[in-house]
Amino acid sequence: MAISLYQRANIVMHPNDDTTNILRFLYLKGNSTAAQIIDFIPPIIIIIVAGIAIQNVYSVNIGTVFSFIFNGILIAAADKWIWPELKHNFAS
Repeated sequence: MAISLYQRANIVMHPNDDTTNILRFLYLKGNSTAAQIIDFIPPIIIIIVAGIAIQNVYSVNIGTVFSFIFNGILIAAADKWIWPELKHNFAS
């Protein structure tokens, strides 16, 4: 819910959240789920490469997996159900 409100207000954005908004509104027709998944691709590639290089992965746990699968879905739901009058303040 907080990410949804924060992205809609769009006052000062963390680069990762701003990337999600750019992908969502400029390239993916407002699809937050696809934007979130695409935004996770570079870190996933880094995790895979590092895991292969050091033969171990320390950075992935249930929270990482949950975030990858559900963040976009939860953002879209919160956009619809939590303070729906607050519109995205995103200028392309």
